[in-house]
Amino acid sequence: MANVSVYRVVIESSHSEGRYQKEYIGPANSEDEAVKQARIVFKERSHDFLVMVEVVDQEPWAKDVATLPPDGGDWIAS
Repeated sequence: MANVSVYRVVIESSHSEGRYQKEYIGPANSEDEAVKQARIVFKERSHDFLVMVEVVDQEPWAKDVATLPPDGGDWIAS
């Protein structure tokens, strides 16, 4: 079973009223994969700017456990 970590990706975008940030948190095998997933979720636009990618949880998670990041004390690392 593949292990994944939970990543946080912040993307800055703009529209006629100014700039704003979009945040994606989810499981991925690498930073590149996390950024790719975030760009798919937010329907990448040509003026999007990657602000940051960070590992939220460095524990390896079994793929079926990492479908959603855990809340509070309910951490179940593999």
